[in-house]
Amino acid sequence: MNEIIRERLTAFRADQELPELDDARLFEVFAAYCVLHQFHEDKFEPELHRTGGGNDLGVDAWGIVVNGDLFHDFDGVKQAVEACREMNVVVIVVQAKLSGSYEGKVVADLADNLRQVCARPPITYTASPEVVELHDALCLIYDHHHKLAEKSPRLEVRYVHCGQESNEDMLEKCRSAEASLDELGRFHSVRFAAAGWRELDRLFKRTLRKVKAHFEWANRSALPVMEGVKEAWMGTIPASVIVERLLVDEGGSIRKFLFEDNLREFLGAQNEVNDGIALTLADPAKRRRFAVLNNGITVIAEHFDTSGTECHMSDFQIVNGCQTGHVLFQNRDRLTDDVHVKLIVIETEDGEIAGDITVATNRQTEIAPEDLRADQQIHKDIEAFFRARPAPRDLYYERRSGQYEARSVTMTRVIRQGQLAQAYASAFRGHAHEASRTSKLRKDPALRIFHRDSLPIAYYTAASVWYQVDWLLRNNRVERKWKPARFMLVAALVERFAEGRPLPASPKKAAAHCEALLARIWDRDEVEHLVSLMIGRLERLLATETSHQRLSDLARTKGFTERFLKEAAEVG
Repeated sequence: MNEIIRERLTAFRADQELPELDDARLFEVFAAYCVLHQFHEDKFEPELHRTGGGNDLGVDAWGIVVNGDLFHDFDGVKQAVEACREMNVVVIVVQAKLSGSYEGKVVADLADNLRQVCARPPITYTASPEVVELHDALCLIYDHHHKLAEKSPRLEVRYVHCGQESNEDMLEKCRSAEASLDELGRFHSVRFAAAGWRELDRLFKRTLRKVKAHFEWANRSALPVMEGVKEAWMGTIPASVIVERLLVDEGGSIRKFLFEDNLREFLGAQNEVNDGIALTLADPAKRRRFAVLNNGITVIAEHFDTSGTECHMSDFQIVNGCQTGHVLFQNRDRLTDDVHVKLIVIETEDGEIAGDITVATNRQTEIAPEDLRADQQIHKDIEAFFRARPAPRDLYYERRSGQYEARSVTMTRVIRQGQLAQAYASAFRGHAHEASRTSKLRKDPALRIFHRDSLPIAYYTAASVWYQVDWLLRNNRVERKWKPARFMLVAALVERFAEGRPLPASPKKAAAHCEALLARIWDRDEVEHLVSLMIGRLERLLATETSHQRLSDLARTKGFTERFLKEAAEVG
């Protein structure tokens, strides 16, 4: 193995908490992480994308990006495809080999196998369930071809190895593979490339960088000096520059994570306001007046530097303009040179002031109470509670996007808002079957997720059991095929440890209840033993299931989840 890549793998193993994986499997996860990050700059769990096992047809990892969201399974792709009106799709396939040299035969074999995987008819080769799932996800996308955006879908294939970069012979083999896959007629474009250790190292270094943007902004003016604000600028800028330089990543997908600090999520293309923005862009006369017809975009950046008309910005969030940004992206082909948008960029020195700016700029338009979640006191209380827990029970709640990027914490111990909502709904609200529908969970008032009267220790308890189940899956202590059941396992473990008792309403009793749960949740040996027994019950339950549905579909039904929890409660 190349010495530099060995060093990178050692650091990656520690950062991702993967002590149980051998070097070959670890390299597959590492390669998947580096390649997928090129097309999805937000955080994700690379281990979930690895196929593992035999009969993978050379597909060591895969991912599908739909409108900026990265998915690793059929269920996720299905939800995304069915929910959208238009979809921008990138399909990424990775083969990874530790060998110190590349092999032309690998390229030819992978291309032949992908002709099977990417075609409409069923795969005739013997294929693993994960590869079949990729085939089925692609067929689902083909079924919704009428929703595909222009220049979509794209197929990106990478053969990753530890040797030198490709010579002309290898480049020719990659071009031949591209032509072979292009003959299927399923993709707008196909790119097949081999990546040696230098390219892999370059991709890995990109994963460590904070998000950056470089653009020309001539029509801007400085705002007066304000306490807590290092500098602020206001002006107009071509909408095409906003899209190309700020909103779109290297893979051509929208950077959804840029809107995580926005108090309101994208409401969809069919929303009345967003439909109005799109109609304005469609009208040749009105779109020339877009800068005065639209509220524009507000950005908060940690670093913003200018040199003449050139601007360099890093570690930034769009705190107002989520709807505008998404609609501009969806209508990017209509953005002629005369379409401009208002832009405010604020470089702040104080995180609390950044929060005040976020709330203030969004209150100029109607915001539902549940969408003010990012700055509610409960989130600050949860964050503080998490920080106070010592190792080895240390977890970190990411109240604001990217707040732990530059800190010396193990990133697999950072729990994001969506993950915490899923864990809490599964552990204490009886909604494990709906945990994948994060937006619905947050907006259901009956669930009281992130309610101002919530106890931080309850969220920490839910996060702890989620973390333990996730650790078992990442390290193959539990077979990957059971990952669709992870929320059911979270619920089952809490119910087992609590002996069926719900979370008490009294704060004092609830705190004691959670402390008792935590004493057992952080006993990994006991958790692993119980999970293995519960998996046995799940396996038997699936064998008697007459609907023949996928586990990922069954896990989203209340009836199947309740049957599993009843079975799991009996293990001992």
